[in-house]
Amino acid sequence: IFIDYRRKLVRIMPSVSSVSSRRDDVSTQISDSETSVQSIQGQIVAARKEIEDLEERRVELQERLNPEEMVLVPASKVRIGTSDPTREDENPEHQVAISAFYIDKTEVTNLQYKEFVVVTGHRSPSHWRFNTFPDARKADHPIVNVSWEDARTYSEWVGKRLLTEAEWERAALGDGRNKYPWGKACNAEFANFDNPDGQTTPVEQFSRGVSPVGV
Repeated sequence: IFIDYRRKLVRIMPSVSSVSSRRDDVSTQISDSETSVQSIQGQIVAARKEIEDLEERRVELQERLNPEEMVLVPASKVRIGTSDPTREDENPEHQVAISAFYIDKTEVTNLQYKEFVVVTGHRSPSHWRFNTFPDARKADHPIVNVSWEDARTYSEWVGKRLLTEAEWERAALGDGRNKYPWGKACNAEFANFDNPDGQTTPVEQFSRGVSPVGV
């Protein structure tokens, strides 16, 4: 019986030895994996910290850039609306007191908005492809096909805000006595008006159409 037991034991031993070796291998792999996970977690923490530092630096640079891109519109009283009976949605004409505020000198360009989309992952305009405007020659053209919510999110990202209706009228018309920034009649030399192909133009193309406050 003892001899038979020994024979069985001899046959079993290689399997036991193999199991023991495999267990040691698995234990080593687990230990290595835990070390690897800790390393990856450390890299993730470091990457997040770097992103936070970069965002702080971006905000700092944006705050320094904003005064160069904007003009101060002095506080004033402006007439808005109209008493024209054919434009009931704008009745009646009335005066509004407006505090001083800042506004960009030009519209937001495709290139500026692209930076916002790439950095934040915000949805791009419907006509864009692969998060960029379709015509590279239009980098300095105004962004189009964005919603009010898109515009507000962009404004907050660059440390600005959207204007009120009264502020828009003040910036565009000055004291509000003229229908257009340059006078009482529309003129294609002053704005992108009566464009036969309906396309946008560079934001600084019509310097003669600048409003009384420099917009």
